[in-house]
This record gives sequence, structure tokens and C-alpha cells, in this order.
Amino acid sequence: MKYAISIYWGVVNPLSLIPILLTMWVSAPALAHHGRHTNQLLYFADELIEFEGELIEIFWRNPHMRARLSVVGDNGDEAIWELELAPGPRQLEAMGLTPESFLGNVKVAGYVSRRKPNALGVENFLLPDGREYVQERGEEPRWSNERLERRLWGSDPTKIQAAEAVADGIFRMWDGGRIGGQPASIEPDLLAQPLTERARELVAAYDPLMDNGQLNCQQGMPDTMFAPWPMEIVNEGDLIRIDATQYNLQRTIHMNSEATRDEPEASSVGYSVGRWEGDTLFVTTTHVDWPYYSNIGMPQSDQVSYSERFSVSDDGRTLNYSITVDDPIVFTQPFTMDRTRQTAPGVEIAPFDCVSDWSD
Repeated sequence: MKYAISIYWGVVNPLSLIPILLTMWVSAPALAHHGRHTNQLLYFADELIEFEGELIEIFWRNPHMRARLSVVGDNGDEAIWELELAPGPRQLEAMGLTPESFLGNVKVAGYVSRRKPNALGVENFLLPDGREYVQERGEEPRWSNERLERRLWGSDPTKIQAAEAVADGIFRMWDGGRIGGQPASIEPDLLAQPLTERARELVAAYDPLMDNGQLNCQQGMPDTMFAPWPMEIVNEGDLIRIDATQYNLQRTIHMNSEATRDEPEASSVGYSVGRWEGDTLFVTTTHVDWPYYSNIGMPQSDQVSYSERFSVSDDGRTLNYSITVDDPIVFTQPFTMDRTRQTAPGVEIAPFDCVSDWSD
């Protein structure tokens, strides 16, 4: 087995080479790891395709695991499908999986990519040992009685004890955000907001196959605060640092407003100034140089400002987070989004090691 680290995409179009020998049927679009709307933008989400074949190669890199599946048709012709599985390597390792766990005869069900005709966004994956990964938490396994359960990273008791000993208020590791038990996507809130005429024009011009920054391992504010990955808030005195797992983005909050430069430099995460009111941290962020609120293509202007609030529940286990967005170019009025995160002691942020495409 080899591990691919740069780009190669098969030139064969499996849809034209082989009859789809397994079942194809119409299904309600399922939520992908970036949400229902993005699933429909990136995949032909009205047709769920099922294949059985041999998994011959693994690409074990963020932002998600990819693989190659050999499928042989009734006429003996072979087609190679590129599989795109939502979890990244660290998430799969937390389930007890390694690259070798996937190699062999498998079954997959998913949606054909709009970017590559021989790529499949996987919803269900039956491993050679009979265990099944199911992308959607509320969905039942398709083939197996043994479902792979998602686990929180970092289960070493020693590391958990050490992390809990030094945790102080908001300053600790937090898991991926949640709302209603599901990853806290930013998209439902954005889609509910009334847009200006200019914003509607920009939304209509958005090309999800070309303009989605996350397809090139890029992200900015405020989307990074809603990523379903752990993040750590660190106290550095006059500075507070927020370290995000996804893309290893780092935010700096300046607590000494008198030291603020006359004209802060714009960046993808903006320039943030904070203040304490009791145990609650209030943050104002401006100078954001990032074109979209999220990968559904909602535009963001350079006039945006955010007002954020961070506080911890009485038992210290829950981070309460809210952000008010004020962007007069895009939205007709300010609006607020609220999310929570649970404490994640013992979790460590590793290099995200993101590669946007597969290379031989």
C-alpha cells in the first residue's frame, strides 16, 4: 500500500465505462459534513449510489480521508472511484481506525461529486471487518449491526487529569460546537437573514466548485468559530489566543486597548479587542479580510464587525458563545447567533496537515 501526497485523478469516467451494477435510487438529500445546502452544491444529492468493490489506496490527510475503490462491472471492465469521507484522520483514529482498516472488500453508498465525475461523497461505509461508518448521526446502518461510534479525541486519563487541573473559566480546550445535539453549522442562521440587493447579486454569482475556500484548505471568520472541531482558549495576559484545530487558524484578542495600533492590519480572522465584565469576555472584531461567511457562498464585506461574548456555565463544563454580525453591505439588519461547546480535557491540537487534493 502507498500513501498519496500530491495530485492524481483518474481519467476514466466510470459512469460511461460500466453499468452501475448495484442499486441507484432517489433519496432525500442527507446532510454532509458541511450541511444540507453545501451537499447539494457539491454533490448530486438527489441520487444515492451504492457500490461494492476493493479499496486499493488510502489518502490519510485532512481535511478528510480519501480513498480509491476498484469496481468491476458485469462485462469485466474496471472503474476507479475516488471516495471522499467526511472525517479526517484524527477523527477516524479516535474511532480506533487506521489506514489499513479500510483496505480490502468494502461497500459504500454516497453521492456523485459535481467537481469530478468519478468521485463519491460517502454517506455509508462498510469496512472489511463488518463494521459500518454512518455519516448521519440519526441514520441507521445500511448493512451492518455494528456501527462505528464517534468518540471525543483525547481519552488518556493522565492527560485529562492534567488538563482539568489547570483549566480556568473559559481557558481550556473545547469540543466542536453544538446546537440541538448536532455540529453547530453557521449556515441555517445565514440563510434565514434578509439580504441587501447587492448581496443577492453576489450570492447568485457564487460558484461552489471554484469559490469555496475550504476546498483549498482556507477558512476565515466567522466560519472558523463554528467548525465542528476542538478549539482552545489560552490566557496570555494582555493577549488571549484562540487556537482552532481546523486549518490551525489562530485568533489573537488584544486585552490592552491602549496598545492598539492606529490602523490594524486586516486578516482572514480580523483584528479583535476584548474586555472583561465579571467572568464574561466581550470581544469586538473588525478589519476582516475574508470574502465569505461560510462555504455556501454568503458574501462578506470589509465593513463587517462582530460583537462576541464568551462565558462558562456554573459547572464549568459548557462554553456559551454568541456572536452578533453587523454587515450593512450584506444584511439589512444585525443578527445574533448562539452556540455551545463542551469541555474537552486531554484533547491536543495537532498540525492540521491539510492537502486540498490527492497527489501520487
